[in-house]
Amino acid sequence: MNMTKALKAWIVEHMSVANDASDDDFRKAASEALLDGTLTPVKCAELTVDKQDEKASELSTKLDTIADGLAKLTETLVKAAEKPDDAVVAAEKAKAEAEVAAAAEKAKAVELENKGTPETLDDLTKAIGAIGADQGKAGEPRVKGAHEMYDDKKSTAMYPAVREDGKPHAKAGQVMTNFAEGGRAINTASERDKAVVGAFGKFLCSKARLGGSGTFGLQALPDHDKELLQYAMRECKWCGASDGGDYSDIKDRRLTPREQKDLIEDATSGGFEAVPIAFDDMVIQTPLLNGELFPLVNTIPLDRGTRVEAVTVGQVGSAWGGIDATAVALFNTLGYVTAFNTTIHRWQGSIQVGLDFLSDTPIDFGMIITQQYGQQLLEDLDNVIANGTGALQPEGVMNKAAVTTIAWGGATSLGNYESLRFGVTQQEHQAVTAGSAVFCGTETSYQRARALPVGAGDARRLGGMDYDKRNWMERPYRFNNNIANNQIFYAILAHYRMYRRRGLTITSTKEGSTLVGRNEVLFVAMARYGGQLERATNAAVTVTAPA
Repeated sequence: MNMTKALKAWIVEHMSVANDASDDDFRKAASEALLDGTLTPVKCAELTVDKQDEKASELSTKLDTIADGLAKLTETLVKAAEKPDDAVVAAEKAKAEAEVAAAAEKAKAVELENKGTPETLDDLTKAIGAIGADQGKAGEPRVKGAHEMYDDKKSTAMYPAVREDGKPHAKAGQVMTNFAEGGRAINTASERDKAVVGAFGKFLCSKARLGGSGTFGLQALPDHDKELLQYAMRECKWCGASDGGDYSDIKDRRLTPREQKDLIEDATSGGFEAVPIAFDDMVIQTPLLNGELFPLVNTIPLDRGTRVEAVTVGQVGSAWGGIDATAVALFNTLGYVTAFNTTIHRWQGSIQVGLDFLSDTPIDFGMIITQQYGQQLLEDLDNVIANGTGALQPEGVMNKAAVTTIAWGGATSLGNYESLRFGVTQQEHQAVTAGSAVFCGTETSYQRARALPVGAGDARRLGGMDYDKRNWMERPYRFNNNIANNQIFYAILAHYRMYRRRGLTITSTKEGSTLVGRNEVLFVAMARYGGQLERATNAAVTVTAPA
């Protein structure tokens, strides 16, 4: 490529190259412009024709002139030999020699100006090779990784204004965070994250299908998925446990070379139980974006243990004294500090999938299994917050010991709801927690509340006609189908502590006569949670609403 002044000027103007850049930089920029279409071949040809080309043409003309002069000189000499004329011979010879000398001088000048200038299009190939020289050997093209096929753009995940079912969301507009990872803000999943999750899910399937061998499972993957998994192992952040134990030592970081090896070979004691952060975040987003109760509770991360030994502290007392010698009553610390012990329980979900389906399906199985587990976890978390027994699961509001109980007598009335609302004292409604105060019941109990008329002869509704807002007495009304119609509670859910001991982990097996006979693999998702209300005064309940 002829790097003319005109071409350099165009590159400086259109490709942001400095005037004093090297010729190699100009060639590289010109090649990039040709590749992306910014510089058309026609325009390139126009810019690469300059005075040097004209001078080269002039040199060719002059050489032709020299040849003509030599021919004339020869002709003159022949004539002179036939008819000698010293004057004529001398004049013709001098004229021819002058023309040859002048042409030679111009040819030399053109040669000096063109010295070192590329004259073949082979330099275009060299420049194209130089584009990827910083990532590979100079002159050789760089092969892109499978992950580079996907967009990596992300944004901070925000709670939506409404849930998937069209109902208002409890935390609309707030930033979503992963409490188990120190309150880290959760990002929306990019196309690359989804591809990595899909490849990880296929690896788990392939591993289970081949008798639990991670090595064989990896080799059985298509090359594209294999590259994605290897990229995730080297470059992505992970979370979980490296030894299959209780301690989650992998937190929002890349895997070490040893951990990468363990992921495939699973040679550690108890197994390697870690997943990409993208996988964990996507599972968390599903319940958080769609939850009725869980997004409102106080989620606390734990690193280890099966039981939390904590305390709650009451309110100190005070008194006014009289005149001198009148004793002031001392504050009695009996019951001032009480135990707040919470057992951590295991949550588990499972799904059986046909091996033929896994081998043949073109769908993104990783995304499907993530959404299914997330939806199931959502439902179960909401259920235990509302009505958990506390025996094999977290304790729910309805089963909190010594909670304030309001007798409704089997009737829905404004007064009964007022008794429930004011069953939680005003001092519990602190500014930082009042936003999590909600009514909770079934959709039937909500319908009965909103159907209360203004009066016996007035069919207008006490709560107005804006049913879709799902509020009552200026408080959100949340639904739960794990409680009966006669069970309703009012609670400040920010005072419900939910301990998240372990994020979601996935194991798989195809062992056993049933699975082998059905040609299926069993996937098991496990997590560990524990929770209860901090104080009984944080809620008021009724079990005598209309059935």
